[in-house]
Amino acid sequence: MPKSIVLLLALLLGGATAPALALSGNDVGAPNVRAHLESAVRSIGPGQSFRVALVLDLAAGWHTYWRNPGDSGRATTIAWTLPAGFRAGRIEWPAPQRFVLAPLVNFGYAKTAVYLVRIHAPATLRPPAPVTLHADASWLVCSDVCIPQSAKLALTLPTQPTAGAADPAAAALFAHAVDGLPRPATGSIEAAMRDGRIVIRLGADLRPSLAAARSLQFVPYEDGMIEYAAPQQIRRDAGAIEISMKPGYQPHSGRLRGLVIATEPGGAAPSTVALSIAPSLTVTSVAARSPAAPAAALEPATPRRSGAHALWPLAGLALLGGLILNLMPCVLPVLSIKAVSLVEQAARHPRDVRRKGLAFGSGVLISMLALAGMLIALRTGGARIGWGFQLQSPRFVTLMSYLLLLVGLNLSGVFGFGGAFGDVGEKLTRDGGIRGAFFTGVLTTLVASPCTAPFMATAVGIALTQSAPRALTIFAALGAGLALPLVIVSFAPWMRRALPRPGPWMVTFRQLLAFPMYASVAWLLWVLSQQTSATGFAAALGGVVLIGLAAWGLRESRGRFPRLATVVAVASLIAAVALPIACQSTRAVATADGAVPSGWIPYDPARVALLRAQARPLFIDFTARWCLTCLVDERTVLDDPAVRAYLRARDVTLMRADWTDGDPRITRALARFGRAGVPLYVVYGGTPGSRQARVLPQLLTARIVERAFADLPVQRSR
Repeated sequence: MPKSIVLLLALLLGGATAPALALSGNDVGAPNVRAHLESAVRSIGPGQSFRVALVLDLAAGWHTYWRNPGDSGRATTIAWTLPAGFRAGRIEWPAPQRFVLAPLVNFGYAKTAVYLVRIHAPATLRPPAPVTLHADASWLVCSDVCIPQSAKLALTLPTQPTAGAADPAAAALFAHAVDGLPRPATGSIEAAMRDGRIVIRLGADLRPSLAAARSLQFVPYEDGMIEYAAPQQIRRDAGAIEISMKPGYQPHSGRLRGLVIATEPGGAAPSTVALSIAPSLTVTSVAARSPAAPAAALEPATPRRSGAHALWPLAGLALLGGLILNLMPCVLPVLSIKAVSLVEQAARHPRDVRRKGLAFGSGVLISMLALAGMLIALRTGGARIGWGFQLQSPRFVTLMSYLLLLVGLNLSGVFGFGGAFGDVGEKLTRDGGIRGAFFTGVLTTLVASPCTAPFMATAVGIALTQSAPRALTIFAALGAGLALPLVIVSFAPWMRRALPRPGPWMVTFRQLLAFPMYASVAWLLWVLSQQTSATGFAAALGGVVLIGLAAWGLRESRGRFPRLATVVAVASLIAAVALPIACQSTRAVATADGAVPSGWIPYDPARVALLRAQARPLFIDFTARWCLTCLVDERTVLDDPAVRAYLRARDVTLMRADWTDGDPRITRALARFGRAGVPLYVVYGGTPGSRQARVLPQLLTARIVERAFADLPVQRSR
């Protein structure tokens, strides 16, 4: 699943977003930045390895970003186009500076940013023809505003039979940049999870490198490993130094990579020493130990946060959330399938009814655990995703719409199982429809996954910060709650006797229940139109036609030409699945422009920080176009003219965080509130002068929103 999109940041302190720079040449400039390529050598010879640098000369007050930009920002990228046989290495990143805009912390460079890259010339290079190195560079510069910029740069170098000499004119630039590169830490370094904090212990053999350090800080290579704004505690212990940090939102696999930056006094400005932590450093959970005790043996383990959250209360919340999930808008279409199943069971032998109920429950539980396992594995691997992540994939949305369309056509009586499909139909209906009940459970989980019910949000959010066994236990409780109503009915004869008697009316009832399926298909196709390009959406519509042809083939497989109809049905299904795979390789460019409805501004953590600093009232709507609960709240409450007028009169800023395509900044914000999915509604400044956040219920009413800002004065001038 794609997990990165172009980040176009809006304001850092206010104003309108400035246009991006897009120029070409070897020395391009704008009022805030000058970009150019530099070479450490004047000429190159066959087989020579040499450094070049992308240099950004920044105006006063502007900065750009390191490989991990921190709470906001975007890392600089360079795409090379080189002559045949040439190879370019990865960017070598000098140690970054720390920029603070409370509560955000970023890492990057001011005044001059030098991104080093080692180029390798082929041994077959034939002088004296010059060679040209082309670089397509992209970066983000920020001051009062953040501006995404790019430039196509070219550097031409002469060639000679022997290795070229260093360029004296560039020697100082490269010497300073190389001096700022982190040195590998060769001494003893250990890491542990202690009392809910990540602790790095630097051995006494590293002390000489850090003896004169005025301050120390750890900066991770991967985003989300630590809370950047949280103070790092330094403790000196028997010649060793310990750096204690608050874990971040992103659970990690136990491997810790990053820099220990030591600031040393001296000269007119302090200098820095950066030590690179080896990729093999392992973090493990250990008990607290006395200062004089030796470090515990480090073994590969997945760290978890402090066990302050008891497991069973969280499982209870998940169970209750699963029960409520049956009533959420995104699950209502599947309730129609459940209703038909209940009516059919009422006339069966009690033993068959119970078996079918257990099969349904098994389908829910197994698919819930499989979905949770995939989510945990992807997050452990570094993906910034949360609950409902699969609906961020246009291909999954397309295939889900096909599946629900087939279910609807089956309920409408367009096709059944017979002819060449008779064996399959017999297997699905044998033993009281056990496999069909299991499939219904799987479908229920898939359609329910975009939703977050009350009580469930807290449990799922915390579950994704726990170890895998604890997390799976909480998700199992969620699945049990989702399946429990139907399972209870299947084991309670008095409940089944309350159901209507089977009869001819069931045919009409089944056909009526197809329309919620068609409504779900329409909703999914609308979601898809927001996620993918026009070509991808057209491919999905073509697939819908092919699904209709496949349904016709299934029906005709019971007619005079069963084999031909079977071939038509199978070929149509294959073509329908292949179309979105072939045509939806990328999402629509339009989804990256941050467009939001009138009256709302797009989510920007820097803008949030600014409004909080000014104690301005702010309402943030964390939503997604595939979240039916979100859409219901928006249509019935947030888009209500009376509610909008009420908020406008109190000068409330409305900010929409659209998570449809999995924006990592929004994933990070959700995690900070202990959530793994949407909807989430956050209020700042609900009372005069307040800067604290308050979370509203997930099922909104106009009264809930109005009460959140009831203490604010009405702005008469508005």
